[in-house]
Amino acid sequence: MAEITATKPANLSNYDIAQYAERIARHHDVYDANGYADLQSLLSSLGGSITYADSAESLVVNGPGDFVVRLPHFTSNARDRFTIAHELGHYFLHYRLPKVEGPRRYGRGQRNRAETEANVFASTLLMPAKEFKKVWSRSDGDEWKVARHFEVSPLAATVRAEVLGLA
Repeated sequence: MAEITATKPANLSNYDIAQYAERIARHHDVYDANGYADLQSLLSSLGGSITYADSAESLVVNGPGDFVVRLPHFTSNARDRFTIAHELGHYFLHYRLPKVEGPRRYGRGQRNRAETEANVFASTLLMPAKEFKKVWSRSDGDEWKVARHFEVSPLAATVRAEVLGLA
């Protein structure tokens, strides 16, 4: 298995990362009518899969269209959805976009620009701006209701609302 190496950031603005994430999601038709992202369908269409392990979250890329998202055994569905979206952020921003070749492994836990980029990608993929604003308004800004709608944590919903200038 490839060693985890320092991930070079894409150095795109958060706005550009968000636009990229939504473009990818729409291209792969992952949203239902309410803006809910079907990550299983996206993974499958990209050639990705999920495994569970006794280790921290990571992404193992063997090559384009051949990658595995590794999840811990005992995490919530909301956490797993964010992790999958985060690892997809690494796949697109730090593997596909710069056209990296050969196997790579990406691990979570560091606080750096590449990790922030993957988080921006993930939050946008899971909570697209237009749909998020509608749900936020309909829910009177109740982050718990919004979180349930998108199957994310209340904290993720609150951060997304702040980024979009709603909170």
